[in-house]
Amino acid sequence: MKITNLKVYRLEIPFSLAISHNLAERRESEAIVVVVESDNGFTGVGEGTPRQYVTEETLPGCIDVAIKLGSQLTGKEWGDSFGLNQILDTVSMQLLAQQNPSAWCAVELACLDLFAQSRKIPLWQLFSDTPVNTSFTHSAVIPLLPIEGLDVVLPVVKAMDMQFVKVKVSSIQDGVRYLSHIRKVLGPEPDIRIDANGAFTADEAIEFGRVSQSIGVSSFEQPVAKEDMDGLKKVTEQGPLPTITDESMCNMHDMNTLIRNQGCSGFNVRLSKCGGFRESLKLWNHALANGFFCQLGCHVGETGILAAAGRHLATLCRNIRYLEGGYTRFTLESDICNEDVQFGHQGKAGLMEGHGLGVSINWKALDKWGTLMSS
Repeated sequence: MKITNLKVYRLEIPFSLAISHNLAERRESEAIVVVVESDNGFTGVGEGTPRQYVTEETLPGCIDVAIKLGSQLTGKEWGDSFGLNQILDTVSMQLLAQQNPSAWCAVELACLDLFAQSRKIPLWQLFSDTPVNTSFTHSAVIPLLPIEGLDVVLPVVKAMDMQFVKVKVSSIQDGVRYLSHIRKVLGPEPDIRIDANGAFTADEAIEFGRVSQSIGVSSFEQPVAKEDMDGLKKVTEQGPLPTITDESMCNMHDMNTLIRNQGCSGFNVRLSKCGGFRESLKLWNHALANGFFCQLGCHVGETGILAAAGRHLATLCRNIRYLEGGYTRFTLESDICNEDVQFGHQGKAGLMEGHGLGVSINWKALDKWGTLMSS
């Protein structure tokens, strides 16, 4: 089979609630959607969510790169998984793809979806005959909100009896009050972890970790700025909580630097940040092989495409410490997928059903929220 057509859409969907953390405030999604068509009548879809403060990608730049990378795949022919991986490797190893992981994520994911659909198998089965996991427990994620906003979100989290909750924080004094209020409302049962998105110095993060211990916090994600590797190592060594690195780890070079320096306790692997499905799985296994734990994260504003891809990736990942994703109905005014890729009570979800990603595009919604940038 071969790709006969590749389209790139710019996607902007309003949020149902403004989403804030230390590095950004968002009122709408920023993403690209890639649609590929084959000579044997199949259609595959992929999504990338560029975040300039993470990978230095901009949305316009991501679109341009996706078009350039996609043009190299149009007309290429393959007959099996080995052939497809060879073609994808040829492009993914280029500097352009490595410097634009969100763009490549969208293109690669569309190709994998296309091929899995043609084989009439779920996407995860391109990588393994049997799943590592068949059931999943997602986390709730609470952004920076005023107390009145918290009082809208927390009853939903409590009613769903979420077992894992990630809380965004940005200052010691406000963070302690914020966490105390959340713990009071949710009770002692949920596992609560914090994410500072680089808001603290190393000393502040160590202090905050010690203070927040009494509230019952399980781990500390990205306590210092992404480039502050020495600070991250200091918090890991001297702080009371396991540290998870997010913005500081976007690729294998970053991960190896942190592994070599013992600069964190675990890694947040995100499809769009880490350059797609295959590279994310490689990073996950590399971290575990070196004695580190992993969280499977997501970017706020992901549609059902990346939510489904995250579930497929989770199907293949061993020892998932925390799992995020599937927030479309909580964050976006509308999705562009016909299927509702969501979790249920307590954050529970099962294997994705169907062929490929298991989701299909609602073309009316894509026309409403998306702008075709190439064809």
